[in-house]
Amino acid sequence: MLEEFKPVDPLPRHIESPRLEIRQFEVRDAEEFFYLEQRSLHVHLAPYSPLKPEPATDAEGIRTMREMLRSTIERWEDGLDHRFAIILKESGAIIGQIGITNIIRNVAQSAFVGYWIGNEYLNRGYATEALVAVLHFSFELARLHRISLWIAPENVPSLRMAEKLNLRFEGTAIRALYLGGKWQDTKIFAITSEEWNERKNEIYEFLQHP
Repeated sequence: MLEEFKPVDPLPRHIESPRLEIRQFEVRDAEEFFYLEQRSLHVHLAPYSPLKPEPATDAEGIRTMREMLRSTIERWEDGLDHRFAIILKESGAIIGQIGITNIIRNVAQSAFVGYWIGNEYLNRGYATEALVAVLHFSFELARLHRISLWIAPENVPSLRMAEKLNLRFEGTAIRALYLGGKWQDTKIFAITSEEWNERKNEIYEFLQHP
């Protein structure tokens, strides 16, 4: 690995922004996170989510979520993904998730960022605040070179957020992701460490005014 891209050691499992605590998922989050996802899935998440079987009972769904979180923790330990629960400081509630995924080291030093916010917490700037904090984590702590966001053309709020942060638009990948039961196009936005270093003070402003 190129020395300049070596992550800080130990890599923090917890970061904060003015309104949010953003920390590594824990197995004990399974029940709360399951119910948040259930409340949000058919309201706004389903068109942008991978298909998965509906659990026969809540207990089954919570068990499946617990297994998923164990896998998430293993992938963190292996340096493949860093997934975070987004927690509202005011109440301590989990309000969504954000993840640095598909991390490639060696010659690429790149990853993707994906996120969602629970239905009852939309339109309050929480996704923007979490994204800025995770960009900080990606470049200053994980020391990656490039972060990409793939956003469905119909996902207007996420498109507006990428444009608001002035992330570079690279084009549209045709039928690139199988989400919501069909192959979908995705718009690709990206930022490199060079761009981050030039613009980070500007981007940090969104922590105060998301």
